Amino acid sequence: MTRRQIVPTVIVALLLTAPCEAAGLQAGVAKRDVTPPIGGRMYGYGARGDNVSTGVHDPLYAKAIVLSDGSTKLAIVTLDLGSMPAENTAHIREAIQRESDVQHVMLVTSHTHSSPSFVADFPSADDPWIPRMEQQIIAAVLEANSNLAAATIGTGWGHVEEGHNRRLINNDGSVTMLWGNRDRKPTAPVDHSLGIIAVNRTDGSPLATLVNFACHPVVLGPENLEISADWPGAMMAFVEDRVGGQAMFVQGAAGDINPFWDKTAPDDGAFEQVEKMGDAVARETERVRSDVQEWNGDTPLNVSKQKFDLELRWKLDDPNAKKSEDPDFARILQYYLNGFEKEKHAEVNTILIGSQIALATFPGEFFVEHGLRLKSSSVIPNTFFVGYTNGAVAYFPTIKAAAQGGYGATSATVVKVGTGEMLVSRALIRLHEQAGRLKSLPD
Repeated sequence: MTRRQIVPTVIVALLLTAPCEAAGLQAGVAKRDVTPPIGGRMYGYGARGDNVSTGVHDPLYAKAIVLSDGSTKLAIVTLDLGSMPAENTAHIREAIQRESDVQHVMLVTSHTHSSPSFVADFPSADDPWIPRMEQQIIAAVLEANSNLAAATIGTGWGHVEEGHNRRLINNDGSVTMLWGNRDRKPTAPVDHSLGIIAVNRTDGSPLATLVNFACHPVVLGPENLEISADWPGAMMAFVEDRVGGQAMFVQGAAGDINPFWDKTAPDDGAFEQVEKMGDAVARETERVRSDVQEWNGDTPLNVSKQKFDLELRWKLDDPNAKKSEDPDFARILQYYLNGFEKEKHAEVNTILIGSQIALATFPGEFFVEHGLRLKSSSVIPNTFFVGYTNGAVAYFPTIKAAAQGGYGATSATVVKVGTGEMLVSRALIRLHEQAGRLKSLPD
């Protein structure tokens, strides 16, 4: 893949050779605070038990950018939340499409484990937080759409070693879960690539920076009871302070990738480690963004949505499940099966921005090899794997990982083995069709 690729942008008026009729890119941004009231259940850790949030360390945001080529409008919303179920995604999309001319909406969650669980009657049945959160997201998109102005866009790539593969494969082929790795022992596979999409105003000032990196936001462990966006929140705050504009985190294929300081207790320096990791990713973001160059031209948007029926891998009454040596296997399996009953489909979106930028979005926790494969197999120079988007269908391990076992490969996953590979393949096919790189007839 070509790095620091120069990408099509809005036409510069003084470029006399440019075609006058080209529409050019427009962009607008906005954000809203979606921090819940304290006292509610938190997302992500069964080890928290019945404990509820006791405070707010840093606020949670919905950050929206709307891109328009004059006929197609795309909204990308990054959310400091653990997940966004398909039901809530549908509510938000329907309202945006009813109240505006934005046709395509991508809701990308960071997957922070210090965010709220979605409890229908919290803090009360008369005034639940979830509809208020949905309204804030809708408002952010509508405001961003109202702020549209001529813009330029570019990409850049860097390298950050701030995550490890938490599945350690032993010599006998068994799996040991390497949750934390404070000694930074090398592991594989890992995707250390940092991708950014830089959107500027026509005067060159930063409007938005979308940061794509694959790593769980779980520096903060179950002992933490304060609401927080974890390391992505710290990273975005640093980028906004140093670069300007609106920083947005676009999570990658982080299903089996953890920070080195995984599940750190507050008394063990958790929030200091959040700042350190956020700073490391922000510094590389700042460096890469400074190298992004403009290439003047038209930037059409091409968005495609595919929806796939999902097949189950497990049944709770399967004798093998009952014989499992893991006492939590049946409980965890039932939890994810309950979620599957609400979300039996996978939505995959493929987006082309001009001829040089591609994004493919997936609704769950995809193992890192899926992201590496998408990027290495794509003919579009700058291809981004975007996970945790428009749905939450738990883990999508690789076929090899499913055979090896471990968390996310045999537990906390409910989809049929091979589903991840199939969805990535379908995304690649569609991207190449959209780019005109697959022929409709043989030579």
